Order: sequence, then C-alpha cells, then structure tokens
Amino acid sequence: MGLGGYRRGWGVCRSVIVGMAMWAALGAGNAGAQVRGTIVGPGATSYPIAVSPLRSSSGAEQAAGTFADLVAKDLDLSGLFKVINRGAYIEDPQRSGVTADTIDFRDWSTIGAQALVKGSIERDGEGLIVEARLFDVVEGKQIGGKRYRAGDDELRRIAHRFADEIMQILTGERGPFESRIAFASRRKGRFKEIYAMSLDAGDLRAVTRDGSIALAPSWSPDGRSLLFTSFASGNPSLFSIELGGEKRLLSSRSGLNLGGRWSPGGRAIAVALESGGATDIALLDPNGQVMHFVTKDRGIDVSPSWSPDGESIVFCSDRGGGPQIYVVGAQGGAPRRVTFEGSYNTSPAWSPKGDRIAYASRVGGRFQVYTVGIGGGDVKKITSTRGDNEDPSWSPDGRYLVFSSTRDGSGAIYFSDAAGTRQTRLTPSGGDDSSPAWSRWLE
Repeated sequence: MGLGGYRRGWGVCRSVIVGMAMWAALGAGNAGAQVRGTIVGPGATSYPIAVSPLRSSSGAEQAAGTFADLVAKDLDLSGLFKVINRGAYIEDPQRSGVTADTIDFRDWSTIGAQALVKGSIERDGEGLIVEARLFDVVEGKQIGGKRYRAGDDELRRIAHRFADEIMQILTGERGPFESRIAFASRRKGRFKEIYAMSLDAGDLRAVTRDGSIALAPSWSPDGRSLLFTSFASGNPSLFSIELGGEKRLLSSRSGLNLGGRWSPGGRAIAVALESGGATDIALLDPNGQVMHFVTKDRGIDVSPSWSPDGESIVFCSDRGGGPQIYVVGAQGGAPRRVTFEGSYNTSPAWSPKGDRIAYASRVGGRFQVYTVGIGGGDVKKITSTRGDNEDPSWSPDGRYLVFSSTRDGSGAIYFSDAAGTRQTRLTPSGGDDSSPAWSRWLE
C-alpha cells in the first residue's frame, strides 16, 4: 500500500531491580484506611503531601535528591496530590530522623502536610540501598515503606515504583508510573524512528535506528519488546524488537502490515493486513503466521486494540462510509458499531478497566480525543485545544491517557487524566512525536 495508503488508513533495559523489594516496618491492616481523607481518584481534592529528600551517606547525595524529585513529580502528575514546596519545610532532612519516633510531625502539620515521604539512601559497593517510608502526619505513624537494593541506573525505576506504592496505599489502586511509553519521533535525521521513555522523560532513548520510516509501536505484555511497522525494505512490514536487542521480522506480506497489538495473554497478534485490495484485521501467532482473519470486508479495517479479557477487538473501519469505531469477537463474526457521533472517528484504544474506549474524532477540521462506553453511549470529550490531538493510549491502571498533540506546533506526547481535566506535556521539543503506546507495569 505504501505510505500514501497508510495515511488513507488513518495513521494509526535493562532496569531490573537487583534486590527484592521488602516491606519495611509496615503497620498491619489496610494502610490506606489509616489515612484521613483517603483519596479516591482524579478530580478529588488534592491531598497535601511532603516529599523530603532522603537522608544520604557520603557519595549518595545526588541520588537522594533525584529519588525525591522523581517521586514528587509523579505524585504531582497524578493530579491527586498537592506536593508541598520544599521552601516551606521547617525540618532539615539531613539532621532529622526517618522513623516515626524520631520525626517531629508538628513541623509537617504546621505547613499543611497530611502525608510525608522520608527515608535514607546509602552506597553499598557499586550499588545503592534505598529505604523509603510513608507517614500519616495527622496520626504520627508510618503507614508504608519499602527497601530496595539497586544499581545507579535503576534509581529512576525504583522511584517510580515507590510512587506507585504511595498511590496504592492512599487510593487503593496502584499508580501507573513503573511503566514506559513508546512513540514514533523524528528527533534525529529525516525519518521517524521508535523511541521509549519513562513518564518523566529523563531516560528517553531511541529503540530503532533503521534510517527509514518506523511507525505504530506497541508493547508486549511483559514490557520487554515492541511491535512496530517499518518501511526499511520498501514495504510496510511488521517487526518485533527487544529493548536493546535485535529486531525480528514477523510479517512482510505485500502491502500493509500495520498496527500489531499483542493479545493480553501474549498468544496472538492483531494486525491490519492488506489483502485483495482491502485491508482487514488478522490474528498472527507469535512467529508471524496468519491464524485467521477476524474481519473480511471490501473497505479498510485498521487500528486493532484488544479488550482486557482478550475476547474482543476494537478497530476502525470505513465499511459504513466514513471511518468509525467497531467491536468484533476475536474469533470473528459480525462487527458492532460503537461510535455514532462525528463522521470521522479513528485510533481506538480499549481501557484496561474494560469499560471505555478512547479514540480520536475530527471536529471542525481538527482531531480531538474522546472516550465512549463500550456500549456506544456516554461520550466524553477529553481534549479541546488547537492543533490535532490523536492516538490515545491508556495507562496500565486505566486512570490516565497519553496522546500526541500539535497544540504547541510540532507533535509532542501529552499526559491527561481520564476526565481530561489536567493535561501535561511529557516530551521535550524537537521531535515531531506521534503514536504513543503505554506499556503495562514492568515486570
């Protein structure tokens, strides 16, 4: 089909923790229930929390600040917390204690904190030992904590992991931060390559270096590899690549091989394949062999996304005229139309919670992100900005979305809560970023 055909198809580490994370002096029972005013979700009143730099030994000072900065940034990004400015702190983190009996909680309640993150970090040979703790300031007691042994290059990941732990304790649901986002970008050279990063973007790096067009990345269930479509051979073919490893050809049928998505169990790949002048959704086995076609229509069916239970697939099709969103059983059958508002709806993504589908809709000549209930009702508009907002992808907890936007000029990746009330740019300028894909939690 070539690149023009793709456009007509509506464009759709290492980082292994060395030591086991262990509970550190946690209180018994439901920790979240011990905190007054436990948070329930985005849109709730922001919960005031202080994130103190960890007390550090010689040689770990920079790591102590980095860990606290990352945790604070994650909590602020969630929209659930009011992270108190460190300029208001009364206590000196290097002189104060890190256990409940050595902390003067009045210093923290005075500045309005209801929860407090403290801890310590020290060097151990070539690595770090991090002890991070969460305290209820009102009750004056510890309600959570973790101990990690990790390399310097793993500090970012354990900070994101602890931010997830805090959200688990205070909201009852794990946070989305120990995960990664892949996307296509023209950051170096003429052509788009695939990049990956954590949500803080501090570890942004190229995954492919094909010197050709690479598009539509998606993650394996374990977060260790990516599917993507590359034009390196002249034909838009489907590849798999392990982070830091070699790429592997999966499908190079003549014409389009686009939008590969692993099933939740990792047993099949849904992909759009060009066949006989049409483009249909097919299932491939892990080696790239066609198992069966899910759709068979004379039009264009693209952009498959799996339901969380692996029983159904949502996709985009022009079978009714303009592109709309449909759902079909993974084994095939009659597709059911989901979108009825708008004449041009594309790029569906099924929420991990199973209850909603995000998509992009063209309104007034520009694309905006929407969500819709799986039954086709309760449409919610997520973006309302200038430029195009496209290619939504859900967080592993289903509470947030990332998407590409040209609101500031060239394309960039943005973060939003599922209600669209808080939107933040994630990627730095200079990339023309598109097609973000959010991984599950890292294993």
